[in-house]
Amino acid sequence: MKIFLVRHGESEGNLGGTLQGCRLDTPLTRRGRRQAEALAVRLAEAEFDDVVASPMARARETAEICAAPHGLGVRLDLELVEFDWGVWTGLPLDDEMDRSVAELRAKWRSGDVDAGPPRGESPLTAGARAARVLGRLKAARPAAPLVVAHGRFNRILMATLLGRDLARMDEVRQRNGSISVFEWDGEKAATPLILDDVSHLGGDVSTPTGKVDWARA
Repeated sequence: MKIFLVRHGESEGNLGGTLQGCRLDTPLTRRGRRQAEALAVRLAEAEFDDVVASPMARARETAEICAAPHGLGVRLDLELVEFDWGVWTGLPLDDEMDRSVAELRAKWRSGDVDAGPPRGESPLTAGARAARVLGRLKAARPAAPLVVAHGRFNRILMATLLGRDLARMDEVRQRNGSISVFEWDGEKAATPLILDDVSHLGGDVSTPTGKVDWARA
């Protein structure tokens, strides 16, 4: 199975510099829609046969834009929603909140992945969600699903897919409108083929050649 993993385009919450999580459902900005449209062009020759997305507006809209050229509908998976930031949801990322998030991320990097924001979830809990999502993908048996979700949850999903400790989840960025591609047999750890590719947005691409042949990727 080849898994195409996308992070949604820029949302109003991203633009406003707030912690969105799964409790704040904001739509794409105009720039976010342009990012999704550029992503759809980027994926025009990719042969995915299923589209699964978080039901949150920013991810669902991105998925619909990417699915349309392929004549595919979008299946929604409730467990693809973003990480739950608890009482921090909606707070501006000012100096104080930046420090709080940085302290929490330091705990995660040290291996304390059971830590979470007040009344939110932990990477361990979100990792269990990610494992269930992957289990459903495996059971559905698509040849090449396109999965559209969120920045923090995608990092957790990738760590789970690659068989890595969740303490390492921040080793790969997840920028708005990025695409990552993995080869997965449903059993062993997946092989990453492309990571956080934003070449369609004028950014860089994490592949050995800088070019992508979808038949091989």
